[in-house]
Amino acid sequence: MSEAQSNIELVGQVDKRYLEGKSYMRSKGYLDAWPLYERMKAGDQWPAATDRTRSLPRPVFNLIDFISNHKVSTVMNENVKMLFSPQEAVDETSDDPAVQVAIEAGDSFTRYSDTVWENIKQDELNEEALESASNTGTGIWHYFWDTSAKGGLTRPWIGEMDGETLDPINVFFGNPQQRKVQRQPFIIITHREMVESVREEAIANGLSKEMATTINGDSDQNDEGYDGARKEVGQGTKVTVKTMYWRKNGQIMFCKVAGSQIIKQPTFTGFKLYPLAVMQWKRRKKSIHGIGDAEGIIPNQRAINLMLAMSVLSSQLTGWPKMKINPNYVNQNQINNDPSQPIIDTSPPGETGAEYMVPGQMAPHIPKLIDAFIDYTKTLSSAQDAATGDMQSGNLNASAIMLLQKAAGVPIESIKKRFYRAMEDVGRIWEEFWKTKYNTARRVAMKNDDGEEYAQDFRGTDFADIGLNLKIDIGPSSSYSEQLMMASLDKLYDKQAISTEQYLKYAPKNVVPFKDRLLKELEQQQQEALQQQQIEQQAVVQQPQVDPRAEAAAQMEQQMALKEQSHQHSMELEQLKGQNAQAVAASKQIGGAG
Repeated sequence: MSEAQSNIELVGQVDKRYLEGKSYMRSKGYLDAWPLYERMKAGDQWPAATDRTRSLPRPVFNLIDFISNHKVSTVMNENVKMLFSPQEAVDETSDDPAVQVAIEAGDSFTRYSDTVWENIKQDELNEEALESASNTGTGIWHYFWDTSAKGGLTRPWIGEMDGETLDPINVFFGNPQQRKVQRQPFIIITHREMVESVREEAIANGLSKEMATTINGDSDQNDEGYDGARKEVGQGTKVTVKTMYWRKNGQIMFCKVAGSQIIKQPTFTGFKLYPLAVMQWKRRKKSIHGIGDAEGIIPNQRAINLMLAMSVLSSQLTGWPKMKINPNYVNQNQINNDPSQPIIDTSPPGETGAEYMVPGQMAPHIPKLIDAFIDYTKTLSSAQDAATGDMQSGNLNASAIMLLQKAAGVPIESIKKRFYRAMEDVGRIWEEFWKTKYNTARRVAMKNDDGEEYAQDFRGTDFADIGLNLKIDIGPSSSYSEQLMMASLDKLYDKQAISTEQYLKYAPKNVVPFKDRLLKELEQQQQEALQQQQIEQQAVVQQPQVDPRAEAAAQMEQQMALKEQSHQHSMELEQLKGQNAQAVAASKQIGGAG
């Protein structure tokens, strides 16, 4: 079979499978239901106004958006970390080179996953996929090799893994009754792309310019479903590109088709896994597509909006009731809202030319029914006040609110577990990319256990034959967790169990944003104090040492000098006493002679 004939058959096969997948989704109602869910979440919850309903109020109390945002935030409220380790239990102290390579593989993949998580903006991808899953029931991650990416100064490289989230309306599974992605016979992904860029890609992949000009725009956007996708700038400027993955001899292959041409020939990816991860928000029996929150809330949402609209209309009619006039006695052109201008009523006595109509009173149970609808909807959707932290009582402290939130969030734990399982699938896809596509050494930034960055050479193909285990580690990241962390540090610091440096080191960055500067200043002060202490010690060492014998002789001489001085003082005292005695005796002799 010639290459041209083979390409024609492949294009026909892709188009046939695409149409069959779209027909299946239309029969299940997804092509109409999912756009409706999107409109309801966006606040477009009322049908188009008619002549009879033009004056009806259209309030929107968007419970769908509130519940969806709460659940998505709850699922994403914890840090996710990928931990790779050798598949076989090994002794880390072993000198076996194979063991050390396996340990190095697990450590390198673990640290590099943190870098890729930031580079690829995985948190943003997770948020988009979870929002889609919460609304439509299905979240899909897709990873591909971007050949346009280049970088590296000391280690130049070309090509890098990139990721995106896919809307389930653009993904067609070969066996939609099979929930597991890796058991699918094939997967088709559709994109709407500009005709010129598709032609350029086809030419770059080997298609002749003459054949590339046969790729023309189409109007396939009508099956996109969403309002934003149905209207394009210019007619015929875009074409639907169909990317098909399938398995052949245990390896994943892919191709791209646009119009009637193959713009990317069938190519082996080198992977054993499809580069897609799928999460069901709530499981649906015998379906890879899950159940979203909007599907069960829309009837309640419409009932709440209608009751609120009738309440507002009743308030309008009561506050500004309609006026009934008799045109024979009242000129309708003279009716106005100016209290200073009278309305001329020429009706005879006993008749009324103008009067206000009394509207019917709203049933008193309507406000209670609205509150009941809202409360029941929140409770059944696991978004009650305790879960969101909106507690009316002021007597509850943070710990009590956290316990209530934890108890109220138990029904969401199953959704979290499905999300973590999807993250494990994502980690396995990354592992295949690293072991297959990263075949040249590149200088990458990694982080050590203290969170400090360092540069390291990374080449994933060096560990292609090493089996690794993957575990998803979950860590808290909420504001309450930071408060508990700070409370624990405060207690340890008050008890003097930790130093000031340790206190600042382990304090959350959000709580102490300037802790790096404080740590540097403390380190500088410690260095200055250490230098001063060393200078003082050197000064003491440099002082001349005193000879003990010379010191003893000096002390002896000093004592002898003191004794001699004391003896001399005694002699002078005795001499003074003798002189005094002679003076007394002489005075007595003189007195006797007189």
